[in-house]
This record gives sequence, structure tokens and C-alpha cells, in this order.
Amino acid sequence: MNTTAGPTRRATLAVPSLLAATVGRAQAPWPDRPVRLLVGYPPGGPTDFIGRLAAAGLQAAWGQTVVVENRPGASSSVAAEAVSRAAPDGLTLLLAVNALVLNAAIHPNPPYALPDSFAPVGTFCTAPNLFWCAANQPWRDLQAVAAAARAAPGALAYGTTGVGGTGHFGGETVCRALGISLAHVPYRGTAPLMQDVAGGRVPLLSHGIAGLVGPLQSGLIRPLAVLGPKRAPELPEVPTMAELGRPVPDSSLWFGIMAPAGTPPALVARMARDLEAFAGTADARAKLATQGAVPDFVGPEPFAARIRAELATWREVARSAGIKPE
Repeated sequence: MNTTAGPTRRATLAVPSLLAATVGRAQAPWPDRPVRLLVGYPPGGPTDFIGRLAAAGLQAAWGQTVVVENRPGASSSVAAEAVSRAAPDGLTLLLAVNALVLNAAIHPNPPYALPDSFAPVGTFCTAPNLFWCAANQPWRDLQAVAAAARAAPGALAYGTTGVGGTGHFGGETVCRALGISLAHVPYRGTAPLMQDVAGGRVPLLSHGIAGLVGPLQSGLIRPLAVLGPKRAPELPEVPTMAELGRPVPDSSLWFGIMAPAGTPPALVARMARDLEAFAGTADARAKLATQGAVPDFVGPEPFAARIRAELATWREVARSAGIKPE
């Protein structure tokens, strides 16, 4: 009888040790190797700057290298597809931008579903989208532009950095709100757009403040209206479209972090807390200001809700304005 009891008791005593070892393995430190943050644009631009800033903040929080990997193509869809197919272990992340939503709004079969192919972690910052005119043009406000456009329908043009981008959608909402017709002239990047704006060949532009800090400071462009719900901190004198009595959908640029779908909720929550903590630092605020951006954190659930709401809004705008992929 004692012989039977002995092993049973020893086995029972061993259970806590076994459980402790199992829990220890399950709660292994994360990340235990470098994390990749995919950025869907080339090095050197404002999106790359913001991605590297976020990576540095998360690297400090996690005590592990966060490597920025530039995967340009199709307005960040190449990077998004790669992350959507990655292992859901938190080691491959995406610097998400609202271009992803705009792409999905105009492409019938994108290579990922929004937001279902991802585990949204949170937004990091936002930068307002604005409607501008060249400083060599006579208009001082949007009412003057509208009057000129009505006097010569279709004769005035506005430039953007591409078909189906934030500028294009924002410009079309301005046309709808004012009841005017403007010709859309897409460019492949901000530099060639600004060359034609400065040269007087394109009188108007729709573009986020991110990427235009230099031209604004040098006096090449004049802001006319903010295409979002709040005035831009850097341009407190510029009214919103709503303040002008012509509200439009918010086409502000947002930048956030997303992981592959299936990433454990506890890990997503931890990443969100660390992203929020960094977004609230003075260092983040000061560096974002150089790009015309401000910290603007929202967590996983509000981020996913924003994506769903914007997708519905921009699909409707794309249909009504006839915006189609190139």
C-alpha cells in the first residue's frame, strides 16, 4: 500500500514544478529577436521618417532591435500584403497609413482585407490634409477660388501626388462641397508637383502638410482650408471646411501600427500601451512637428472601427467622383 502511495505522492508534488516550467516557457520574454517594421515607401520621405521614429521609440521600450524595412510599391500595398501573410508572432509589423484604405476603396480585389487581415495595434500620429493655392496666384480664400472656378468650369486645375491618393480624394471632396469642377493633375511625387506649382503651371493643390513644410516656410504655397475636423496646430489661422459651412469627410493622414491577424490579443495590448507611451513623449511631439504631424494615439478597437468607417466613406466618394485605379 505504501509502495502504491509513494509514487502517486511524488507525482503530485511534481505537478507544481511542471506547471511552473510550462508557464515559464509560455511567458518567454518578447521580443526575443529583432522585430521588423515594414514601411511601404522609399527611404527619405515623411512616411519613412515617421516609421523610423516609431521604430526607435518601440525599440527603447522593448529592449530589442526594431529594423525598418522599406517595401515601396502600390501606395504601401506591397508592404501590407507581406505583413498580412507573416507569422502572427509580433515580430513582423506594418507602418499603416490611410493610403491602404484608399487603395481598398478603389481596387475591387485587394490582396488583403481591411481590417480583417490585420490586428490593428493603434495610430501613432496624424497630419492634416489641406487645400492650397500657389503663392503666385491671386486668391486669398476658398471663396475666391470657387468664384474663379464657376466663371470658367474645368479651366482651373489642382495637383496631387497621384490618382487615388489622399490628395485626390481630398480634392474631390472640396469640388463636391463647393459645387465646382476642377481638373485633376496627378504627379509622381511631391517634388515634381511643387516644380509645376512654383512655375505657375498648376495653380492649386490638395496635399497633406506632411511633406510641404519646406515649401510652406519658403512661401511657395498658401493654405486655404483644412480638410478635417480640426484646425492644424501649425496653421491656426486656416479654417476647416466645416467652419466655412462646407463640411467634407476627414482626409487627414494617419500613421499607425498593425500586426498580422491572429496575433495574440495580450501581445497587441502590450504593443499598444508601449506605442501610446512613446506617442505621449515630448521627444515624439517635437520630432513629429518637423513633419507637420502631431501625436494622436487611439487603441486597437477604435483603430479598427476607424478603418471600417473610412472604407465605407471613401468607397462612396470613389463611386460618385469616378475615382478608379491607374
